[in-house]
Amino acid sequence: MNTPNFTLREWRLSDVTSLAENANNINIWNNVRDYFPYPYSEEDGKRFIEMVLIKPKPTVDFAIVVDEKAVGGIGIVLKNDVERIGAEIGYWLGEIYWNKGIMTKAIKEMVEYVFLHFPLKKIFSPVFDFNIASQKALQKAGFEREAILKQASIKNNKIIDLHYYSLLKRQWCSNVHHRFFEKKDFPLLEELLYEAIFQPEGTEPLPHDIIKIPETYNYIKDFGKRKGDFCMFAEFNGKTVGGAWVRILDGKPKGYGYIDSTTPELAIAVFKKYRNIGIGRGLMNNLIDLVLIQGIRGYKQISLSVDKTNYAVKMYKTFGFEILHENEHDYIMVLKLQNLIHLKE
Repeated sequence: MNTPNFTLREWRLSDVTSLAENANNINIWNNVRDYFPYPYSEEDGKRFIEMVLIKPKPTVDFAIVVDEKAVGGIGIVLKNDVERIGAEIGYWLGEIYWNKGIMTKAIKEMVEYVFLHFPLKKIFSPVFDFNIASQKALQKAGFEREAILKQASIKNNKIIDLHYYSLLKRQWCSNVHHRFFEKKDFPLLEELLYEAIFQPEGTEPLPHDIIKIPETYNYIKDFGKRKGDFCMFAEFNGKTVGGAWVRILDGKPKGYGYIDSTTPELAIAVFKKYRNIGIGRGLMNNLIDLVLIQGIRGYKQISLSVDKTNYAVKMYKTFGFEILHENEHDYIMVLKLQNLIHLKE
């Protein structure tokens, strides 16, 4: 997990010295649980790293690395039994790196990693009443204060309230924004064209230059210059993670889902790590609404070609697409826009 200012990666035994140098700080210890050692020695660091390295995968503990040095840590504790759908997030950062926006971004990166790799519904963090900086970092990362637990902890022999912050997966998944295609986005459209090619699980990935096949590349070639070109991207936590576009492909070569010269074809793709969290459905909803506006001016339907074994067939059907033609390996499906116009009136 790389960002412009830091990297999150697995711990290494070579991190011991830097770990101890940054963790050995009373101002850090005052804000964390008592099992975090203070003073913090290299032996403590070695013991910690050896412990996390033998944990089963996926990894739950990461080093926060700045300038090739491990200067902090972030991780989760998975709950069990009836609470197994949740996890507690914890973190710390060397004091000289405070107030640089690193921790908020690290929390966001960790949340994304956790929700994409674990079957969890919630991430939470109990924070000491006086730790305003940590509370603000969680808020900026999308967490909400769910409760204040009165006299729920003790630190330095003082009874302290705990502020309980949490983020639900459904809240996190809803943080999607849509925007239209701009000329500078063409390289991104090439990447999404590759993702739009169905590749069954367990098969060898196709070479990237497969998109240059004329019948395939025609879906994006000179995109934006033809009448009827529409494209929408999905942005999630500041990253472009998917896109959907329509284009009339009545020239040579024609599209795989060609019906006639007045029917635009749909292509949609979501980068693999962001699939199955509702991004594709959101793109479909918004793009269809956009094409409906254009449909009032003459478009009657949208077509697409989809591999018969592609799980997306079921999704297309839920949006009202019907199978028009069945070929050996794919379906040509069509969505009648007039039916949707009546439904939305």
